[in-house]
Amino acid sequence: MRRFHILFLVFVLLLPTSQIVLSKSTSELSEELSGIIPKRASRNGKLGILVRSLKTNEKIFEYNPDELFIPASNAKVIVSVTALSLLKPEYRFKTEFYAGGEVSGGVIHGGLYIKGYGDPTLSTERLRSIADEFKKMGIKQVTGGIIVDDSYFDDVRYGKGWKKQWEGDTYSPAISALSLNYNTLDLNVYPSTLGRIPIISTEPKGANVNIINKAVTSNRRSRLMAVWLEEGKTIMLQGSISPRVSSYTFKLTVGNPAVYTGSVFKKTLEEDGINVQGFVSSGAVPNLPKAFYTSFSDPLYMIVAEYNKNSVNIIGENITKNLGAQFKGAPGTWDKGTEVISEFLSKLGIKDGFEIVDGSGLSPLNRVSPYVLTEVLKYAYKNQFISSQFLNSLSIGGVDGTLKRRFRRSEVEGKVMAKTGHLNNVNTLSGYLFTNSGDVLVFSILANGLGSKAKEIQNHLLVKLVECCDNNHYRIDSNLKYPSNSAE
Repeated sequence: MRRFHILFLVFVLLLPTSQIVLSKSTSELSEELSGIIPKRASRNGKLGILVRSLKTNEKIFEYNPDELFIPASNAKVIVSVTALSLLKPEYRFKTEFYAGGEVSGGVIHGGLYIKGYGDPTLSTERLRSIADEFKKMGIKQVTGGIIVDDSYFDDVRYGKGWKKQWEGDTYSPAISALSLNYNTLDLNVYPSTLGRIPIISTEPKGANVNIINKAVTSNRRSRLMAVWLEEGKTIMLQGSISPRVSSYTFKLTVGNPAVYTGSVFKKTLEEDGINVQGFVSSGAVPNLPKAFYTSFSDPLYMIVAEYNKNSVNIIGENITKNLGAQFKGAPGTWDKGTEVISEFLSKLGIKDGFEIVDGSGLSPLNRVSPYVLTEVLKYAYKNQFISSQFLNSLSIGGVDGTLKRRFRRSEVEGKVMAKTGHLNNVNTLSGYLFTNSGDVLVFSILANGLGSKAKEIQNHLLVKLVECCDNNHYRIDSNLKYPSNSAE
């Protein structure tokens, strides 16, 4: 048998390239791959696939590679690669604090101004550390209240194509240049004695939200509902909570992120012993000499890791508007940001095959082809200035992020680094596959309208391709019937 394989190999090597016959294993793989594509996908073009070797740049597998699909969160691949390339991995977002008047005797006169520059990661914990810094500087009092300035972005809060019913959902919060806790707050509900209203609290404190409590503690099964009567101002809590439940938490979005940030910071200062006289209001920072204090975010590459691994939408929206403000001038807008992204792709030689309208992929108006995604992924992998940071931002199959529970105990566990994407009847996956032979495959598998079948296709395809590609690289043409070793 061994002698037969040696003779067969010699025979193959002596054949002209156009006449090379595939080995049995490759032929079997071709037949298996052809069975992965469902008939309804081949009839209506609901599936697009492109797989390419980064070692040889050969196309390993393709199916509708140039067709446009809704990418869902696979759009984050394009946004994050653009941001890392143009802003650089060490870029930090800033939030500036200005004294409206003089600072004397531990008192900030004329109000405290807070200006946001799009930091999507400002948190309650960071506000506490800023308050501590104020205290170390000897600040004891603020007169004139707190004035918040989010003019670095425009005042359009929701992306193009976002559905009205999404407003209020934590995955699509209002977008602002001054944000806190991803523009969400927690409403905590605790049971009290039977027949009485439950105990409620908000986290963070100082959110300046009115709560109308019409709920009741009851032996009936807990059924609570919290709705905004006036977005960002008044919440109504209704229903019942059982005394057998320790607590229940609603995560809600805020309608005016800048005022929310200012209100929480006011409370934080007061808890740190710094008295604030006056209210929280909105307004532009006047022509002041320089910031009294500046807070910086973590480096961009760390933020992109959170953005991609856990698919945090607000990060992408703030990055996109920030790109617009940085390179097209403030205020940052979605149109300016996506124009910057388009110009960046054009410099990579990608002139068409995409339409990006937001930074998260949430909009169903986004369109992209498998070809474009694999080109961006190929560029990121080979660019020494962003390669490691970008790859480390992707989820690893069976290990972490949105792929933590996927590919476990399979042949590709730990060998897939990719970005997932999900919308209603949209399921996408793009990234890298590290094969058993040491090759790196860049892939994009975009499915629109295939339901749960899409994930099955993705899983099967990657499991089969992990055995690719040894010294005998192969190609499978788009009709999935006639494998060929010929170069493209």
